Amino acid sequence: MFMESFLLVLLYVVGFGKGASDHTLVMVSHRGGSLDIRHVPSMMVQAAAAAGERTRFLSQDDLELEQCLAQTGMVHDLSSLGVQIVDSKCALSHKQIMDYFEKAEDSLDIEVFCEADFDFSIAPVFEEASVMQSRVSTCTGGNRVLGTNDPGSSCQGNLEVMRMGAAWQTARAANRTLRRIVLAILDTGVDMTHPDLVNQFWKNPSDGSIGHNFITDSADVTDDNGHGTHCAGAAGAQTNNGIGIAGVADVELMILKFMDSTGEGSLRNALKALDYAVRMGATVSSHSYFSPHSSRIFQRAIRNAADLGHIVVAAAGNDDLNLDQFPAYPCSYAPSIPSLLCVAASTSTTASPVSIASFSNIGSAVNIVAPGVNILSTYLLGSYAYLSGTSMATPQVAGVAALLAALGLGGQRITDSITRSRTATLSNRLNLNNLGELDALNAVNIGLGQPTSPPTPPSSARFSTLISAWSLGLLFVITERFAF
Repeated sequence: MFMESFLLVLLYVVGFGKGASDHTLVMVSHRGGSLDIRHVPSMMVQAAAAAGERTRFLSQDDLELEQCLAQTGMVHDLSSLGVQIVDSKCALSHKQIMDYFEKAEDSLDIEVFCEADFDFSIAPVFEEASVMQSRVSTCTGGNRVLGTNDPGSSCQGNLEVMRMGAAWQTARAANRTLRRIVLAILDTGVDMTHPDLVNQFWKNPSDGSIGHNFITDSADVTDDNGHGTHCAGAAGAQTNNGIGIAGVADVELMILKFMDSTGEGSLRNALKALDYAVRMGATVSSHSYFSPHSSRIFQRAIRNAADLGHIVVAAAGNDDLNLDQFPAYPCSYAPSIPSLLCVAASTSTTASPVSIASFSNIGSAVNIVAPGVNILSTYLLGSYAYLSGTSMATPQVAGVAALLAALGLGGQRITDSITRSRTATLSNRLNLNNLGELDALNAVNIGLGQPTSPPTPPSSARFSTLISAWSLGLLFVITERFAF
């Protein structure tokens, strides 16, 4: 058992390569505000001149960096986050740039974060094969508990566990005008013609695009993996349209593709995507990816987004690890960013008591749990699939956050309503008391200032028990998809 755990942790850490590119990420602050790095060379010159030491103070590298930063297109500005990216075409290496800014920090009244780029990965997704097709054939007739006519909703026990039907009803009865919130999905893209998603996409008012591809720098956000499409549907598939499934919230989905067909994506593109989401008006963003490597720049960027009222929802990861010992970022930033929601996964059946999913990472950073086992959602080629993972739990929490925003809540009030809605702590191997399940009905009640409602006990008549693909620590991954 020890050797098995050791190998898992080794793979977890080694599997993420640092230094995804030669781009350099920089964040400079001066007297409480962001400072454009293009101004640093002139500040250094002034400091050297004041000391009468220009020739000794400025090296050849310093002069070359001045020229680099002055070139058009060499610095990419992420204005909403206070981050700047120095392009890899700059003649100086990352180390030379970092040395320069370290010297500047020592010489000037500035604070500098300067980091190399690195990769994120989608949390591994687990797909259930057992009894797949026989169960799919029973997904008909909608769901009376949820009040939905989507045939697949009859197989969405995850929405029943969260009491989404009652949450929707309470929100509609609140005598408030429900705003349609923009929810950004930072992932592998989306099936742009999926019939259950096509009416849910946000449209850029300037060009009609539904988001952006930060890998190709284009408007083509076609999903070449499937992960992003599944996450998008879980959060915001069209509900009560008589086809497919029900999404958690009636949102406008902003699709921000920064991960490729292998599920890999760089920190710089994650930052670009988050900046785009904030600048273009997304209230909530869903992040079903992680890295064991921490970044002060990413942490500060998320905090800056939070200061602007933006809610980040992140996946805890699927390695059955203790995040207090083996952090997964951005989820593990939650203790230092109060509005960030760090999501673990639970089982998804109403037939038996809910429990923490066997694969889910947990730890003190986790502040909410949501269904993540055998989640039925949209998939490639207009189809649907069952997937399991904290990746699936995360967009559902993001959808509830968007529902609360639609009611007029903002920022920290949204996060507080969600975390205060938690059910009694689910039993867990670390004996943590923060691992309660999201109760969407009570999140809405809390957000509206209404009394909370006790959950309904499990009923085997309402939903059949789902069979997990997990056994003896082994996982068999087989892709199955289908159309309604």
